[in-house]
Amino acid sequence: MTDYDLMRRQLESLSEGVTWDITVLSNAAALIWESLDDINWAGFYLMKDGKLLLGPFQGKTACTVIETGKGVCGTAVAEDRTQLVKNVHEFPGHIACDSASNSEIVIPIHAGGSVYGVLDIDSPLIARFTEDDRAGLEAAVAVLEEVIKKLQGGSEMKTIYLAGGCFWGTQKFFDQFDGVIRTEVGYANGPDSAPSYEDVCASSGHAETVLIEYDEERISLEKILDNYFMVIDPVAVNRQGHDSGIQYRTGIYYTDPDMLPAIRKVYEEKEKMIGVPLAVELKPLENFFRAEEYHQKYLDKNPGGYCHIPRALLNLKEK
Repeated sequence: MTDYDLMRRQLESLSEGVTWDITVLSNAAALIWESLDDINWAGFYLMKDGKLLLGPFQGKTACTVIETGKGVCGTAVAEDRTQLVKNVHEFPGHIACDSASNSEIVIPIHAGGSVYGVLDIDSPLIARFTEDDRAGLEAAVAVLEEVIKKLQGGSEMKTIYLAGGCFWGTQKFFDQFDGVIRTEVGYANGPDSAPSYEDVCASSGHAETVLIEYDEERISLEKILDNYFMVIDPVAVNRQGHDSGIQYRTGIYYTDPDMLPAIRKVYEEKEKMIGVPLAVELKPLENFFRAEEYHQKYLDKNPGGYCHIPRALLNLKEK
């Protein structure tokens, strides 16, 4: 199994001091090639004049130009979402750059408020890529987006931590929004030692929390918080849906005091609208411990799994 946490750290290290995005992508292609088993191509296509042009890669020679909306890569751009294809021969309009490829994953890369390009990985195996691969590679792409944005002179990604009851549904809910670059579930604002899920369920004092990394040029903190209040009961104490316990408390936890004016603006608007004091904690982040891997993107891995958020709210982009 690929260690995607290690991959993310290696990408951050390889990108330090680099001044050209092509250099970053060249090393990224090599790292992915070395890290993943059973693949036969890994690389990047970059947007230019509305088309995808071949960028740094590892593997056999490849298609040099792909039209937006064509093939798996072009569809990823047109739909602006990851394409995880178990059998490319069943994908409408598949472009066969290498006839040996049987499955594929393509992840859009954003910079400057638009699609910069895609990460494309092929495998000779049917159904090679899993939801764990999707989550890990999307996290790797988030690192690349941050680096590319800095090189282009853009602002850094921002991070907010939201406790909204069971973190399975909260993560799935926020993953659907354009501008949300990466999410991770974990345990926040409890004792300063990493708990297990069993510890948290035994009232360790930590809150089930979702780390949300976002591009403020594509989605504002105010919009994220408006969406947050859409799926919580803000006056319930230590309870959301059918779940009760201190780990299910609600909270907005920040690391940058400059966020406070925007947070307070939304918080006070909601409190005035409801007419009673909110039970939502508003505090600096004290600590955050990443949850066990099986909790990450849980509802992607288990589509029929429990969720306290109505299913219709998990697919707002489809409306």
